[in-house]
Amino acid sequence: MSLDADPTEARSPAPTHRAHERIELSDGGALVLGVEGIRRVDREGRGRTIHAYASIGHVYASERILLIGTAEDLITLRERELASGNPRAERERLLAAIGERPGGEAVLEEIAAVDRLGEREGPAWVIWATVALCVLGAVFQIADRLFDQVGIFVPELFLRGEYWRAVTMHFLHDVSATPEFLRPLLPMLPGLPIHMALNMAGMLLLGHLVERPLGGWRTTIVLAAAGFGTLVGLFVFGHGRVLGASGLVSGLAGAMLALELHFARGLPSYWRIPRRVLIGLLILQFAVIDQMLASLVAGGAHLGGFAGGYLATRRLGLPSTEDRSPTPAIRIVALTAVALLVIGLAGALPLARNDIAALERHARRVADLPFDYFRPGYDNAVAWLISVSGEASSEQIDLAVALAERAVNDTAGLNPSVLDTLAEALFQRGDVEASIYAIDAAIALAPNEPYFQEQRRRFTGERDPDDRPPEPGTPLPTRFEPAGPEEGE
Repeated sequence: MSLDADPTEARSPAPTHRAHERIELSDGGALVLGVEGIRRVDREGRGRTIHAYASIGHVYASERILLIGTAEDLITLRERELASGNPRAERERLLAAIGERPGGEAVLEEIAAVDRLGEREGPAWVIWATVALCVLGAVFQIADRLFDQVGIFVPELFLRGEYWRAVTMHFLHDVSATPEFLRPLLPMLPGLPIHMALNMAGMLLLGHLVERPLGGWRTTIVLAAAGFGTLVGLFVFGHGRVLGASGLVSGLAGAMLALELHFARGLPSYWRIPRRVLIGLLILQFAVIDQMLASLVAGGAHLGGFAGGYLATRRLGLPSTEDRSPTPAIRIVALTAVALLVIGLAGALPLARNDIAALERHARRVADLPFDYFRPGYDNAVAWLISVSGEASSEQIDLAVALAERAVNDTAGLNPSVLDTLAEALFQRGDVEASIYAIDAAIALAPNEPYFQEQRRRFTGERDPDDRPPEPGTPLPTRFEPAGPEEGE
């Protein structure tokens, strides 16, 4: 500064802040728009929490609600909570106050950028594609009850080479009926597929709140990470047979928590859930609901999926509000995840189509299963499918007989469907007398079932050997469905 300059010209006047501006609340309290930030006070003027103006990422108002999204939380004020009853007017008051503070223009520019992000429209393609795969899986399950066994996650079969189960398990659900424990509450809806309905509701609700800010490429990676985390959780917690998409839904919940804790300022306020509410819901799910339903749900899958979704989102971060194009690395990872999905689904096709070579490979893996509640169902189903394929070699028929005999032993000879499978396998091998003995045992257990009577007529020559009678409308017990508990995600 020159020595000849007027010192009064060199000194800028101190900024004048309207430090006592207030947004009055109907309970007598207020949001005080101070110099440093927003402070909520009660009617006596007490209050300590200050949200700095620089922490505000978005402000939204409709006729009914005012939302102030900050890095720390989401402030929600309904129309009736505002003394003025006018959320939009209070929004303009707050934005004007921000603009008058030092650095306020930069904050307003960031809020405007988040506004533009919120205005972008378009469906959440990745989430809808995931829902579509679940619906397709349900269609296959309804059409073919064996499809459960083709795609459900079974650790022993996965480790023996049926790796597709790590993928297909996410798109299958218990679609047969309302769970037993809910039937007293829903007597008018005995066939409600509640397992699938809950998972799809969670997928759509949480998925849109994740895919909108992250975009499709990053959401693909988040779901893949949730799927991998689910797999890890299943092994760490030692779960058995598991199916369902809730590991992916838990991954979306983990992604939401990561967005809320680390990237809240970049989110439109109406894409957020208040932090306390979100954390409370997560505690309720993992610490209460999963524990109460521990015998019905795979809690380890939920925790693993949650961790995978959280860590992936924390690592990926938010795309720019203006340029949402993914980096080449993100594209490569997402495309790799899609490729693994396609490979997994394709891997299940030969067994789903009852290809005889695939059935034999599956049968040999099943033959190595240790005894548990599920083994008779797997033995019975694959033995039946080999026996009725019309393409089995003598060696394959011998394998079917061995598995059917083991299933009869495991069920103490008290299941007519299993006895029928053994009878069919013996008949295909040419052991007519033994097949008649086995079907007679089935008839003794279910004397009023015409199907078994017609099977006997085939074996005795009274009916054409190739004229197999149609099975009853309801699948026979354990023909396609193992007895015993099954865990859902």
